[in-house]
Amino acid sequence: MSVSPPQSSIGRGASAAAVPVYYRCMAVVAIALLAVLPQARAGARDDTAAPRTNLQVTLWDSGVATEREALSQLLFSFQRANPDVIVCLEWKDQALQAEWVPRWCGDYRSYAPDLTVMSEQLAWEHRHELLALPEALARELRQACDPAVMRRLPGPARAIPWRVSTRALYYRPDLLSASELTAPVTLEELADRAEALADPPARYGLGLPRPLGGGEELLHALGRAQGSAQLEVDEPGPTLSDGSSDGSRGGRPDYETALELLVGLQSRGALQPETLTWSERELVELFAQGRLAMMIAPIEAARMLKDMEDAAAWAVAPLPMAPAGSGAVEVQWLVAFGDTDRQDAAVRLMRYIAEKESQRMLAMMPSVPAMRELTEELSAVSPWSAHVASLRAAEGVPLASWKRLRPLLGDALVYALSGRKTAREALSEAMAVAR
Repeated sequence: MSVSPPQSSIGRGASAAAVPVYYRCMAVVAIALLAVLPQARAGARDDTAAPRTNLQVTLWDSGVATEREALSQLLFSFQRANPDVIVCLEWKDQALQAEWVPRWCGDYRSYAPDLTVMSEQLAWEHRHELLALPEALARELRQACDPAVMRRLPGPARAIPWRVSTRALYYRPDLLSASELTAPVTLEELADRAEALADPPARYGLGLPRPLGGGEELLHALGRAQGSAQLEVDEPGPTLSDGSSDGSRGGRPDYETALELLVGLQSRGALQPETLTWSERELVELFAQGRLAMMIAPIEAARMLKDMEDAAAWAVAPLPMAPAGSGAVEVQWLVAFGDTDRQDAAVRLMRYIAEKESQRMLAMMPSVPAMRELTEELSAVSPWSAHVASLRAAEGVPLASWKRLRPLLGDALVYALSGRKTAREALSEAMAVAR
């Protein structure tokens, strides 16, 4: 089924004369017009003024009004500092990112914006369509940002960190205090606390998201937290001929031990009974209602909880790990398309977003700070402190094989938690299908 391109979008190939009169460039343009309106009313005209560049930017709306306003203000500030550039901002539903990015890199290239934000998976898949950063900017980025973040770059420097996320343990401090318990530090303590705090059906010890709702990513994070793998898993970390890396390094996650941990929690009545039903977002809502004592969640959960009225008191601690374990990191990137005819303005915006104060504003969304200097500043401030702890020595999913591996991990969750297979059997069957 063919889909008509959006008539309200200005593409990279569209000239100013071709812009539909009903196209709305966010309030940035309104502010620019207000600045020149007094001159227009007075009949003033400056024929010597340099032409202004319309820079098309598409961002993804998460549904949080305060976040949308803050990001809009960030782009306002760039335009104020660069009056020769008009930022035309279009918002699309975040759920449509995986649908629109491939279109922009394919048949609808002329309708693509100059810049957008991509998940690390999409940035990896379409890395050859992205504008390479000037070497000076790329060098500054590598020096300023945490190595765990920079390892997620889609090959040679083609992007600026937009949002960084790790997983941490969110818990009910009142429940732990009532049971004279402290926040778990090891995975064994996590299992014990989850069982101790469970009071079904009113409350369950730990939440587990369903496959395709965050379950695979949680299994990957727990596999990283467990340390080196015992089960052979087809999870390469290649370096390609163009110098691109898929962001993963050696040391495959121990998925088997992680899956056994989840099966054990289920058998002890610590997981919610609808284990394969709830998404990560729905688990945050259950946690806020007091139906979960703990959950392992990305930093976006802190924003959701702060926005909820009457949410149960909560705190956050670093993800429990084995001695040889590591964290799991995920990065969203601000990118420009390589064939934009507004490269100078695009690079200026990317450089602006790479500056410390812009990165600080992005961290307030909240996001795990990408810059080492900001990481140090926020390392003792909640909720960043818990997530920063997971960033150290963190690794991400293997981008080259994740699209193939992810559904197989989801199948393994279903097989093992339904009791049809042991953890080893479930993973072995999944990996056999992958090969």
